[in-house]
Amino acid sequence: MQSLIYAAPGKLEWQERPALALAGDLEAIVRPIASTTCDLDRRILAGATPFAPPFAIGHEAVGEVLAVGDKVRRVRPGDVVVIPWHINCGVCGPCRAGMPAHCEAHPGLSGYGVSIGGDWGGLFSEEVRVPYADAMLQPLPDGVDPVAVASASDNLTDAYIGVTTGLARHPGAPVLVMSGVESLGLFAAEHALAAGARHVDFVDADERRREAARELGARPHLSLPEAFTRAFPVVIGATRDALALRAAILCLAPGGHLSNLSILLKDPEIPYWDMYLRGVSMSFGLPNVGPHIPKVLELARCGHIHPERLVTVYDAGEAASALLEPAIKPVLVRERLMGS
Repeated sequence: MQSLIYAAPGKLEWQERPALALAGDLEAIVRPIASTTCDLDRRILAGATPFAPPFAIGHEAVGEVLAVGDKVRRVRPGDVVVIPWHINCGVCGPCRAGMPAHCEAHPGLSGYGVSIGGDWGGLFSEEVRVPYADAMLQPLPDGVDPVAVASASDNLTDAYIGVTTGLARHPGAPVLVMSGVESLGLFAAEHALAAGARHVDFVDADERRREAARELGARPHLSLPEAFTRAFPVVIGATRDALALRAAILCLAPGGHLSNLSILLKDPEIPYWDMYLRGVSMSFGLPNVGPHIPKVLELARCGHIHPERLVTVYDAGEAASALLEPAIKPVLVRERLMGS
């Protein structure tokens, strides 16, 4: 089988690898049929992360199950499933507590498409091994397009978690999205509107993303209006810019909550004293997407969200060039082998 390798900054190449085989009763072999970039992948490809090449890239995909171990019960060959980014056993304390990204059996960044935490392969490859099929794989409901939810492995679900965390505390409140990455802010804007936010204001310097936000129903802004200071009960941080994150924090109303979705590789300065005086809160960290993927798939099935509006489709064979293009959410597709 072929595996897409991040070989060097700005360079991707296909490499021939041995076909995968089941190595345990709990495993599955899955063929990614709709794979897409996490916003982090753009930084990986630019050489701006601690993940040193070469390694198989990609950790967002929907796939077709090719084979399962004797003890697998939830999925069978031919099923179409979301493959979560993180490796998790499903039975340890953190997994049972809804925190599979902190699985005790596979700690840290044990996942697909990175060079830390073990070599699990990448989800742009033709095959991938899933060590705990029943714990990890999430079947697609009938009628859900794999292309539309290719990002449910990470970004699409991460945005859902962030938005619902804030709106659970402040139902129906207006939401501010401070955006600066390819898709997380846009996914958050759509989730917020679907969840009943009074309105969504979307700040991003990128004209293309502002226009996409407008089409989703958000109110786009090139820069942060002064009137936004202390105005929002719910704020979503989707920016790698530490100064922009600080500005977003200052937009929290008293008692407000900020969910920060982006990865900052250096410790940012935050306005702690101002946060203290307003009694605000902030959440961030590795996204525990597994327990939430079924909720996101149901939103897509019912037509409450339409992530396909942000997608540009390519053939999987075009990956080495397509992933370096500036599409908001490039999805690489390949044909199924066992169904249609």
